[in-house]
Amino acid sequence: MAAKKKAAKKSAAKRSSAKRIVKKSAKRTTTKRKVKKRAKKSSKSSVRYSIPTVPISGSSRTSISTTPKPSSGVSYKPKSTASSDSSSSRGIIIAVVVGILILAVAVISKNSSSDSATVTPTPAASESAEPTTEPSSAPIGAYEAPVGIVSLYNDGGATVNWKTPAASEGITGYNVELRTNGVGEWKLVATVPATQLKQQITKNDETGWVQVRVSTVYSDGEVVAGKVHGLPGSWS
Repeated sequence: MAAKKKAAKKSAAKRSSAKRIVKKSAKRTTTKRKVKKRAKKSSKSSVRYSIPTVPISGSSRTSISTTPKPSSGVSYKPKSTASSDSSSSRGIIIAVVVGILILAVAVISKNSSSDSATVTPTPAASESAEPTTEPSSAPIGAYEAPVGIVSLYNDGGATVNWKTPAASEGITGYNVELRTNGVGEWKLVATVPATQLKQQITKNDETGWVQVRVSTVYSDGEVVAGKVHGLPGSWS
């Protein structure tokens, strides 16, 4: 019985030592795994990525700025620049106003000097002066006698009628003249204006006869006699 107990104790001791060996080997394997994991992590963490440099060719260059850009909605201006801008704008406005005032003073002084100039008044026309009756010296293109001269009998005697000639420029009137029995000088009965184309003559008696003449009077003094015709009796 004692031998059996000893054998049993030895086998139990062997089993416990075997278990310990197994546990130790398991611990070793787990520690190895942990070491490998840590090595992998450290290798991963120690990996560094290098960015290749961009080659520069010509004028196209890329610049990477690490300074953060301010937001587009907010503009920062120093107070000193605003005050300088306002002062410069005020100075410009003042200069413009001063220039306008100087120009206005120059214009006013010029106007006053021109107003002070002496002006010689033109003499007024005299009311008692009479228009000149001298004929105009302007040349006239043509001169013609009256046309269509004819005398028409009526109760008071006769009416001498005529028509304006084609050369009517410069006509101032007409002369109506009579000459007894066709001898002697012509007697002027009337001088009528250019708008009047007839003149009344009076019969005195049945004795003798008379010549009738109508002449055109122009502004330059030229007188052109028309065709003469006769009437029986004495006329005036």
